[in-house]
Amino acid sequence: MKTIREQTIILTEKLALTYLPVGLMYAYKRPEDALSLKTKGNGCIAPLIFSASKGKVVAIDKDTTGYPCSAFYLGYQKWIFNGIEYFLSDGPFPGRECECFTKTPQLAKDYVTSLIPEEERLGAVVFKPVQMFLEEEKPEVVILFANPDQMSALVFLLHYNQPQLLDRVITGFASSCAAVTTFPLKFAKEGQNKAFWGFHDISTRPVFPADITSIAMPLPLYQEMCNNIEGSFLFTSHWEKVLNRIKKQ
Repeated sequence: MKTIREQTIILTEKLALTYLPVGLMYAYKRPEDALSLKTKGNGCIAPLIFSASKGKVVAIDKDTTGYPCSAFYLGYQKWIFNGIEYFLSDGPFPGRECECFTKTPQLAKDYVTSLIPEEERLGAVVFKPVQMFLEEEKPEVVILFANPDQMSALVFLLHYNQPQLLDRVITGFASSCAAVTTFPLKFAKEGQNKAFWGFHDISTRPVFPADITSIAMPLPLYQEMCNNIEGSFLFTSHWEKVLNRIKKQ
C-alpha cells in the first residue's frame, strides 16, 4: 500500500503538474514560520493558498483571516459583513463597485445564509504541499491546481471506478477561498465522496494564471483517485499525446 506522499509523487509526475497538490489540515495554533496575512480585515487569502502549491507552508487563524469573506468561509465568524447581499448583487453599496454576481440581494442573502458555519473555528487552518506532510499528519482535504488538459485527466480519473456518477465532480457559485475550503470540508464532514471544481470567482481570476482552476476533495476521495492511476488511461498513447502537449507549454 503506497503512502499518500508516494501516491502524490506519482500523480504529479503522470499529469506533469506545475503546481503541487496541497493538503489542508487543522492545527492547535498557527505555526510561527508559516506564511500568513499580518492582519484581520484586509487581504485575500486565495493567493496565499495558491502559494502553498509552489512549496510554501501557509497558515490562517482568527487573527490573520484577511478580508471578512475569508473569515466567514473558514468558519471564524458568523457573517461576512452588513450589506453583503447588496455587494454581491447590484447594490446599493456605498464606496465600492458591486459585483453583480447574483440577480437580486435576496438571492445573495439566501446563499450566504446557507453557508453560515455550524460552529466557530478554533486553532489554525494549515495549507502545505502533500509531499511535506509528516508521517503522523493527514490532510482533511486535498486541493489541486490544474490547466484544462490536467483537469480533464483528474475528472476522468475520479470516474475511473464510478463512470455512472454525475455528481462526483460538482461546481457552482463560490468565492475562490470557499471553493477550496468551505465546500470540500463540508463534503469531508458529511462523508461525501465529491470534489468541488472552483477558482471561477471573477473578482479573483485576474491574480491567477489564466489557464488554472482548482479542484478540491476530501482525503478518502483523493486516495481513491490515486489508487485509480495504475492501469488507467494515463498509460495509453492517447494520454501520451496530451502529456507531450502539456510539457511543451
